[in-house]
Amino acid sequence: MIIMSPPLGQFLTVGPEGEADRSELLKSTATMDVTTITVQRVNPEYDDDDVRSLRDFLDDNGLSVGEFTGFYKGTRPWGGLGGYDREDHRYTLDLYERQLRHAKILGAHLVGFGTLVGRGTPRMWAEDTWRQVLDGIRELADLAEEAGMDIGAHPHVMSCLYSVDRLKQMLDTVASPRLKILMDPVNLVHPHMAYRTTELIDEIFDELGGAIGGLHAKDVAVSGGGKIISHVGEAVPGEGTMDYRTMLRRLDALDHDVTIHAEHFPFPQTVQGQQYIRSVAREVGVELN
Repeated sequence: MIIMSPPLGQFLTVGPEGEADRSELLKSTATMDVTTITVQRVNPEYDDDDVRSLRDFLDDNGLSVGEFTGFYKGTRPWGGLGGYDREDHRYTLDLYERQLRHAKILGAHLVGFGTLVGRGTPRMWAEDTWRQVLDGIRELADLAEEAGMDIGAHPHVMSCLYSVDRLKQMLDTVASPRLKILMDPVNLVHPHMAYRTTELIDEIFDELGGAIGGLHAKDVAVSGGGKIISHVGEAVPGEGTMDYRTMLRRLDALDHDVTIHAEHFPFPQTVQGQQYIRSVAREVGVELN
């Protein structure tokens, strides 16, 4: 089942002071005709009882949490998950441990994570960085197994998870039943693939389909040319070259649930992107929850 799970977690707040936020959440889910939401993280001051109260609110209103993703970066340039700064790596793991515990309370589908070690420097693609990060992912997978939660690795060309092959290597090396992929096809578009997204989608699903637990829906657009530096950027679904027909067919062929949402856009563009995805799904005969 493909589950629409738009990013509306900013409205998930507790107490009387959160009443307006929770009302906005109900209004937004009704507007988007969804019963599942993506939550980045809950207020860091919330304890487990606060999170249980959020779960009660969701249950009372027929809502559930799909993706529950923190993308904790650490606090120092060489820190974060698998970072050279081991103290900061440990700090980041502690944040993910809390995220996993709260995900379990909320009944979330998946906890996503990213790797940003050395981003913007040559070391982000270095082999020693990759080995460090694999060790860090292994530690995170151990925490996920203890928590009884799936985790999803989020790829990006500006990280050591920059390709389908790297994601395969991660799955083979860590080999945890709780380790999945939080796929983002646009994040894997190198310039030469910007107009060959059908090939990219097929490669992703041929090699990784069984491990995909969630998917970020964006579009890819190329700007510039001639003597101007070309730029590969993201766009609202439907405004670029991403092959959503193939993507939705391949998602529909999976034998497990997958969440999907348009990310990085203001609410009106998020609604626009979701409407485009729904229109393509109707066109190709794919059912969306």
